[in-house]
Amino acid sequence: MEPNCDLIFAPAIPTDIHGIKILRQPSDSKLAELGVTSWPIWESTPRKFPWKFKKTETMYFLEGKVKVTIDDNHKEEEQKALELMAGDLVVIPKDKKVVVDVTEAVKKHYYREYEIVKSESPSKA
Repeated sequence: MEPNCDLIFAPAIPTDIHGIKILRQPSDSKLAELGVTSWPIWESTPRKFPWKFKKTETMYFLEGKVKVTIDDNHKEEEQKALELMAGDLVVIPKDKKVVVDVTEAVKKHYYREYEIVKSESPSKA
């Protein structure tokens, strides 16, 4: 089950680029609401590698730049690229195939589960 991006990003409206949702410079209150600082950190020096997201992943970039080339149909002319950088809150859906090109050393928080937004459990009567 995919996360409800409307709830993750509300009240802001993210940019949707080829199914990847990006919110540039989210507020500190939004980051705190999502619990971003409690997520694991991933770091990388510049390098390039293919990747398939096995789960929907939400990430917040602390440092660096990454060029992500989306490969939907394995045809070079149909590949789409976007740049993610420090200050971006990003949701990449499950099963998205990409080539990651870390162009500047990157440091990001990431979360690979559905339960990003706090949910209320029903009251027991």
